[in-house]
Formats: sequence, structure tokens, C-alpha cells
Amino acid sequence: MPNRGKYKKILVGIDSSENASKAFFEAAHIAKRNDAVLYVVHVINNLVGYLTDDAIAQLKDDAQELSSNLMAQAENIGFTNIEVIIQVGSPKQLITHTLPKELGAELIVLGATGKHRLQESLLGSVPHYASTNANRNVLIVRQ
Repeated sequence: MPNRGKYKKILVGIDSSENASKAFFEAAHIAKRNDAVLYVVHVINNLVGYLTDDAIAQLKDDAQELSSNLMAQAENIGFTNIEVIIQVGSPKQLITHTLPKELGAELIVLGATGKHRLQESLLGSVPHYASTNANRNVLIVRQ
């Protein structure tokens, strides 16, 4: 079902990479133009269970700080309709399938490459996975 480019709920995946920051600002501008809510999603990948509870807590704190900084910068363009979601799990599954369905997001915005380029080259990137498997529009932002 086409939405004719009018998005009311947009999901943007972030990490601490420069591309993710660019994706955030692209998503914020789109959300502002569409009077949409922007869900800022940071997924901590602990699929192999190597992170301790303390490490996960620290990564959640780091993700919250990153999200807060991005939100403060979004205020400069006059956009504040942002909700932050930080979860532990599979970035591919949560960003491509689970969260868009739960939130009703019509658009997924991702940076072309993330923080973990070696992992992406071995396992395939979240943007590639989302662009080939999501059942909604995906925007890949490049530098």
C-alpha cells in the first residue's frame, strides 16, 4: 500500500558512526516536513552473549547519551517529536522487522555503513539486509 511519500512514523537506526548521524538528520528533516514522529533506535548486539551485564549497562548509557546529543542538535532545525528506543538483540531483526511492525513505521532510514565495518563485511550490513528484506520503504543515506 503506497503512502505517496507522506510518512507519519519514521524509524532511524543509529550508532556512533558518522553515517548514522547523517541518517538521523535526514530522517529528522523528513519527519519535520511530514509532521511525523521519529523513532531513534539503537540496538546493542549481544547475540553471542559475550557482553556482561555491566558492559550492556554501559553501552545503554552511551546510547542514551548519543541519542540525547542528537536530539539536542535536532532542536536547531525546530524538530522535537522524537522517541528513543534502546534495545539489546539482533539489529537486523529489530530494525527491519520487529520494531517497524510494532511501531507502525512506514519508513526506515539508515546510514550506508555503520560503526562495525569488519563485521558488516563478514555478516552483511544492516542497511543491506533492511533494503532487501523490509516490507516498507528503506532510505539508505550516504556521506
